[in-house]
Amino acid sequence: MSASELTIVHKTDCFSHRDACDISRLALRSGPAQRIVIDLHNAGEAETSAFAQLVRLRRSLLELGRDLSLFGLRDRAAGLYEVNRLDGILPRN
Repeated sequence: MSASELTIVHKTDCFSHRDACDISRLALRSGPAQRIVIDLHNAGEAETSAFAQLVRLRRSLLELGRDLSLFGLRDRAAGLYEVNRLDGILPRN
């Protein structure tokens, strides 16, 4: 990880809209980090509204000259990501 990257690790099995809102607030206040990486390897489940919040976050970050990517998607969370065709909107590592 470089100084211009911040990794945020989600720690529970379900990634909820509230979790995404908390991450959004943290990411937008993160200071000089140019790229935010959200590590979802612990989350086997996710809510559609959580991904929608991340889409809004990425849009805000891009307007600030920053970016966001996802890491560690698995199980139903990865399936939801794929079914909603988010690969063109929310990049993943």
